[in-house]
Amino acid sequence: MLRERGVAVCLLKNSADPAELAEIRKLVFQSDRHVILSRLGGKELNALRPIFESRRNFSLVVDDWWSMPGWFNRHADYLIFRNYNGMIVRAGLGPLVPAGAGVPWFCAPEKMAWYPIACSLLRGPALLASPFWNALKAVQRRSDQRDPKTMIYFPFPIAAEDVPLGTEKLEHDFSNLGGTCGYWVMRDAHSPAEMTFANLYYDRKRLIELIGQFEGNPFTVFDWRRNGRFLPFDEYARELRKSRFTVATGGYHLASIPKYLEYICLGTPIIGAGLPYEYPWLDECMVSVDIMRTTPAQLKPQLHAALDRYEKLREQCLSWRDKLFKLYDIHRLLEIAQLQIDGQPVPPGYLKNLPTGAPGS
Repeated sequence: MLRERGVAVCLLKNSADPAELAEIRKLVFQSDRHVILSRLGGKELNALRPIFESRRNFSLVVDDWWSMPGWFNRHADYLIFRNYNGMIVRAGLGPLVPAGAGVPWFCAPEKMAWYPIACSLLRGPALLASPFWNALKAVQRRSDQRDPKTMIYFPFPIAAEDVPLGTEKLEHDFSNLGGTCGYWVMRDAHSPAEMTFANLYYDRKRLIELIGQFEGNPFTVFDWRRNGRFLPFDEYARELRKSRFTVATGGYHLASIPKYLEYICLGTPIIGAGLPYEYPWLDECMVSVDIMRTTPAQLKPQLHAALDRYEKLREQCLSWRDKLFKLYDIHRLLEIAQLQIDGQPVPPGYLKNLPTGAPGS
């Protein structure tokens, strides 16, 4: 789609390869065209930093904005946010994680892989260091004050061909098809250091494990983690279509994950938590649970009540399907990004409950 619009696309394959970095340097210095950096982590961005320190003239698409290296956040002409919560936090209008959310100080890794093990082991030292790190962040924020007009909302797209409806027989009352471990380094100056290496998806983990306590008594439950592998997308979509409800939250950090769109467009209502500022249609397609303040005894009647509402909520999901394809069509989203660059607000249908002075309003 970008190539169709005349955009030159360059893929970074190996950030440790000096020859490839030299080729990228040569490419970007051949013209003064604006460069947009996207889908890059801290390691890749730091490898590219020597190129853009001298060139500048770039913008940055930020998915996990809280984990982006500070130099790029300060010097990008535009920060293009997939998650609106980042715009709220950077405008000083709200925290990354709401007060009283109950983020656990430690969460054991679910997989014996080096990254989750390292994050779990480093969680304690990160907490101890957080007061000193937050003091440094306070200094960094003085030179990291961004004009709200240079923060652009660019949500995740969805297309009909990616989420086909099927004729599968319902087999699961509740399913979990999302990750339950999310560990990050809080690199951004506006993100709280004490959340480094916290499992920001623990709320999701708690909810599916509470539901799992009632498997066979009387509910049927599917949890992809039992397979010990990530599901290919076709299999993921098939299990989703076989579920009456599926678990979804944006995590403690209220991220607008693409799964919200996928689940609803596949006709499966959500049980979990919504978002404070995005997806105004989401409440019509879900059952909300106060995950961290609900006991198993309190949850069971809520699950029964959810199943009683299933037919109505599925109808709501399907009624939104075609509307969401139009709202989140990639070409439409690019037009909305350009509107914001031109100084206009985000059109209705995407955001809700915005505080006074919020970016994009």
